[in-house]
Order: sequence, then C-alpha cells, then structure tokens
Amino acid sequence: MWSIIIKILLTFAHMCWDIFWGLAFGFILSSIIRAFISTSTISAKLGKNTPGAVGLSTFFGSISSSCSYAAASMARALIVKGATWPNAVAFMVASTNMVFEIFIVIVSLLGWAFFGGELIGGLFFIVLASVLIAKFYPKNVMEDGRKHLKDAGQMDDSSMGNNDADEKKDDKNSTADDVKSQSFKEKLQAASGYFHMDVLMVGKDILIGVAIASILSVLVPKEWWNALFLKNNSSLPHLLVLVYNSVIGIVIAIFAFVCSVGNIVLASVLWHGGISFGGIIAFILGDLITIPMLLVYRNYFGTKTMITLFIFLTISILATSLFVDTVFTLLNWVPKLPNGTANAASNHFEWNYETIFNIILIPTAITYFFYGKKHDKMMR
Repeated sequence: MWSIIIKILLTFAHMCWDIFWGLAFGFILSSIIRAFISTSTISAKLGKNTPGAVGLSTFFGSISSSCSYAAASMARALIVKGATWPNAVAFMVASTNMVFEIFIVIVSLLGWAFFGGELIGGLFFIVLASVLIAKFYPKNVMEDGRKHLKDAGQMDDSSMGNNDADEKKDDKNSTADDVKSQSFKEKLQAASGYFHMDVLMVGKDILIGVAIASILSVLVPKEWWNALFLKNNSSLPHLLVLVYNSVIGIVIAIFAFVCSVGNIVLASVLWHGGISFGGIIAFILGDLITIPMLLVYRNYFGTKTMITLFIFLTISILATSLFVDTVFTLLNWVPKLPNGTANAASNHFEWNYETIFNIILIPTAITYFFYGKKHDKMMR
C-alpha cells in the first residue's frame, strides 16, 4: 500500500516538474501581453475572421506556451484585447499542440509517425474549428462570454463589439488601455498583478488534473487498457472500432489530462495499451476539453461559453482524429502496435533543457507572483 502511494507521489512530482516551466512561461507571457499591448493593436491583427488572422494566431501560438492552462489564459488575454473567438481558439490549439517541445517529446516516446500525425492533425484541427466557430458559434453565447469578462473587470468596453460600441468608456478603462502613457514600471506592476490573479484562479484546477493523471498512470494495468480499446477485436467493423477508440481517447483525456507536454507520457501508456493511432491523436488534442480546462473556461467566460466550446472542440477533435487515422492508413504510415510495456516510469529528474528552464523559471515565477501580490494589495 505504502509503495503504491509513494509511486503515485513520485509520479505527481515528476509531472509537476515536467509542466512547471511551460506553465510559468505561458502565464508570464500572457500577463505581459495584457499589460504591454494595447487593445487596438491586437484588434487590428486578430480582430477579424480571415485566413491571414487565423494563420497569424497559429504562428503566435506555436512560438508561445506549451501548456493548455496557460494557453487558455493567453487566449482570454487576446479576447480581452479584441481578438475574435476563432482566432483565440486557433491560438490555443497551436499553443498546446504545435510547439517545438511537444514535437520533441512525441518523437522520443512515440516516434516520427506521431509527429506527422500531430502536425497534420493540429493544422486540420485549427482550420476546422476556426471555420465551425466562425460560421456556427451562437452570437448570444459569444456576447455572454465577453460580458462575463467585462463583469469580472477584465474587458474594456472597446473590446465588446458593435453592440456596445456606443457605450462610453469610463476614465479608468480608457487609461488602462492607453499603455503608451504608462511607464515600464507601471506596466510591469500591472502584468505581475495579472499573473498573480491567474495563478490563484486556475492553480487548484491544474493540481487536480495532475493528481488524477498520476493516479491513473500508476493504478491502471495494461490488460485493462487492452480490453478497453478492443485490441483483440475480430468481429466489429474496423471503422466502428476507430470511432470508438477516438471517443475513448477523448473521454480519457477529459478525466486524466495533465498538460500538453506532460500527457505525452500517458499517451505512450495508452499506445502500448492498444489504442488506435487516431485514438492517440484524439487523446493528445483532447487537452483543450479536460475537466480542469472546462473549469478554467467557466471561470474566464461563464457556463454558456464553457458548454459551447466543449461541443465545438469535441466535434473538431473527433473529426480530426478520424481524418488523420484514415489518411495515414491509406499512406501506410500507421506504425504497428507495440507489444512491450511503456517506459512511463523513467527518471524525469535529469539534466536537459527542461531542467535549465525550471532552474530559471522557478525563482522567476515565485518572485513575479509575490511582486504581483504586493501590487494587488496596493491597488485595493
């Protein structure tokens, strides 16, 4: 019993180590965007639903955070600054699934075929989700999400769209948006305050997600995964098994996700457990609809937006996983299922780029957090 508990705690510590630098970097960058870049600047670049804006959002996302929680915070910052919902979602997808460190871990644990699946699937996911949201996302839900941000004091009136275009901004909001009139110190203080607020808002949800993933990775045996994924099935149609595996991959992601980089370890466990190629893609892309992420959406945008985003993103993920699996099968690029067990319990505490980033960002994030806490107290 104690050995199991110790193993779960060690796994928890390893996962926290894996994701900390991505979280810290993403939240810090998000706070800087909100404090240093004016609403008009973001609105001009990402305020319209055009292919160019989606491409720019994808580019911005791919060079930023590698964690979905931080990506959600940054997407909220973009919406606050006037970006459209399709562009914000494109940014989130790219920020969690199209970043360099994701590709490195995928190649290391799963192989080059999954790198190709993640790259092609990520681009397909971005295009599909952007089109669906641009064409079918209910306007009343969109405005409800923006209103939730405004009621929370996070959105300027100038970002509320045409419905509120005639509403006069108060002096406080006008001053807050005119970042050019603020000194560097004032901008840094505001940014640290945003960072402090973000950590307090979603920190518990992140820890819950890490704890669930740690428990599952330790307690669930390979044989159970084999039965769950119908690995030895010989009677059901192949397409039905593919759809089933993709749906199961999404469901597991919802309940067991850590963070975009950290969950690749669990993806390796699922692959060795017998899930299909498309099921792995669905699981990895499912990082945007986990329970902790849904709670983050609710905190940021309200319940209506949370439910609507869940529906649109789930449909897009399922379609993407089936598309990638079908294309790779036709091209004979799908690797054979492995027979061995996943090396998910390797020592994560080793000298590599992750260690270097953590050494830099752990003290930086702690200092930044308490600096923001001090600023928040001064503002009250």
